[in-house]
Amino acid sequence: MEQWLSHYEKNPETPALLFLDLGLPGISGLKAISFIRNTYPDTKIVIITSDNSQDTIWEAITNGANGFLLKPFAVREIKQQIDVIKCGGAAISPEAAQKLILQLNTRSAAPKVEDHGLLTPRESEVLEQLVKGMSYKEVSNMLNISFDTVNGHIKRIYVKMGVNSKSELIAKVLMNKV
Repeated sequence: MEQWLSHYEKNPETPALLFLDLGLPGISGLKAISFIRNTYPDTKIVIITSDNSQDTIWEAITNGANGFLLKPFAVREIKQQIDVIKCGGAAISPEAAQKLILQLNTRSAAPKVEDHGLLTPRESEVLEQLVKGMSYKEVSNMLNISFDTVNGHIKRIYVKMGVNSKSELIAKVLMNKV
């Protein structure tokens, strides 16, 4: 991590996407998230780790990570997650999403999605499926609408809810900050 930071001090271009392994020596990856987020606010940060504890997932997301992928995974999975990120989504392993939801549920009772009043009924349906951990494609199949329609709903939801990522949206809904 220190080498990367040194490189970017000399070459200040903003990375679009950064995969951060929490298990590397030196600076704690969890602490690095906040530094990267403050230095490069538009950079998407995706954590890759084998640490699947609820506390680690929670800390990574609340520190500003846009995604959380659990090792091991295949190269094709990374390619799929990059496509998800390009479409405005968040790269979150299903197991990590489930643990994040469990962590949020232990902190407070989960609010009902329809309580927010900002979204159309269809946007609420899309949001409800995302909170359940479904991918955009699964939402498309579940609601019998095209992937592009789901993507359009999600973009409008992000604007209405004042968030920039799927993980931030889910955290906001589950923490009843809506």
